Amino acid sequence: MPQGSQSVLDRRTVVNGNANLLQLVKRGDRVLDVGCGSGAITKDIAGLVGAGGMVIGIDTSEHLIAQAKQNFGHIANLSFVVANVNDFQTPAQFDVVTSARVLQWLSHPADVIRKLVALTRPGGCLTILDYNHTRIEFSPDLPTSMQVFYHAFLQWRADAGMDNSIADNLDNMYRDSGLLEVQSADYSETSIRGQREFQEDIALWSKVADVRGPQIVADGYITEEERVKAIHDYQSWMKEHAQYMKLYLRAVTGYVSN
Repeated sequence: MPQGSQSVLDRRTVVNGNANLLQLVKRGDRVLDVGCGSGAITKDIAGLVGAGGMVIGIDTSEHLIAQAKQNFGHIANLSFVVANVNDFQTPAQFDVVTSARVLQWLSHPADVIRKLVALTRPGGCLTILDYNHTRIEFSPDLPTSMQVFYHAFLQWRADAGMDNSIADNLDNMYRDSGLLEVQSADYSETSIRGQREFQEDIALWSKVADVRGPQIVADGYITEEERVKAIHDYQSWMKEHAQYMKLYLRAVTGYVSN
C-alpha cells in the first residue's frame, strides 16, 4: 500500500474487516497475520488470544509497520516485523495463519499458500480473506470512462500474474496444498446510499485510479487523459448517482493434518 492510503486500513477492525477470525482464534493461540498493514486488525487479534497467546504481524511496507509499532507497540503479546512472507522464518509454527486482502496483490499465489501451510502447525488452520474483482457490482452502472479504467486495471493485474478471481480459486489451491476440511463463507462488502460511510466506501475506486493509475498509465494500459477523466466522471457519479456497491469477498479456511 503506497503512503497516504493507510486511512482505508485504519478503519478496519476484526469485526468489520475479518470477522471470520472470531470463530477461529482462541485464547492462548499463536497467530501470524500476513500483510498486517497498519496493524488495526492485528491488534484486535491480540485481544482475542489474550495474555497467554502471541500474535506476529508481518508486512513488506516499512512505513506501515512503523505506524503499527507506534500505535500498538505497547501491547505485550503483539509484535510487528517488516518481512516478505516468502522469506519469513520462525522457530515455531502457528495455530492460526491469516491473511486478508493480500493474495490479490501477489503473483504465484499457490506458491504463497504452500509457504503459509508450512508456517501452520499440525492441526492448525490457514484462513484467507480475499476478493473476486470480476464479480464487483455497482448500481447504477459506472460511467463509461471508469469502466474503461477498471478493465485496464484488471488486465494490468492479470498480465502481472495477479489472480483477479482469487477468492473463488482458493478452495482448489488449498486442496492442492494438502489442507483438509476446506470451507468457505461469504463476507461480501455491501455499501448502500444512506449508510454513514457510503461515500468513503465507494471512493475506493477513485483512490485506486489516483494511486495505482499512474503505474497503469506508465505500463501502457490506459492514457493519462483517460485516467483523469475516469476519476472526474467517477467522483461526479459518486455524488449524484451512486446507490450501491458490492465487493465480492470470501473467507476460505483449511486445516493442516495432525
